[in-house]
Amino acid sequence: MARSSIDLDLSGPERELKRLGAALRKAEDGKELRRELVRNIRSAAGPARQEARQAIKSMPSRTPHKGRSLRSAIAQKVRIEARPAGKSVGARIVVGTTESVRGFKDAPRRTNARKWRHPRFGNRQKWADQTGKPGWFDDTMKNNRRKFRRAVVKAMDETADKIARLVR
Repeated sequence: MARSSIDLDLSGPERELKRLGAALRKAEDGKELRRELVRNIRSAAGPARQEARQAIKSMPSRTPHKGRSLRSAIAQKVRIEARPAGKSVGARIVVGTTESVRGFKDAPRRTNARKWRHPRFGNRQKWADQTGKPGWFDDTMKNNRRKFRRAVVKAMDETADKIARLVR
């Protein structure tokens, strides 16, 4: 698994978002309205993303390392994806991979688990157990799901109202 993500269930509003995307393509200034919709969805998801970033940054660290900390690298990889058109219509918060930090590609997924094993300093003869912060991402997203969904639907409604005003 390359990245961790929580999809926002927009089963009902997803159809509306698809119709809204089609209306945006037809509208005269559709590109600007589409940008505004994506901007509003991103700002709606901002608090949930910030909470996830704070949750991973609060994970305790026992060993000092030179260079960038794993926690801050993971926090930086938490991002918002908003797609008002196409095959994967919707909004979600995603955590990308972190290959650049000490070669630890699956860091977001592993730290979201209770513990994981890895070779000590690349030595496959000696393994180390490491403790994560279970639920730093999953629990944060579950706690924010309703607020996020309401805010996304509100952003969609505002854009739909603007399109309706343009048509009149």
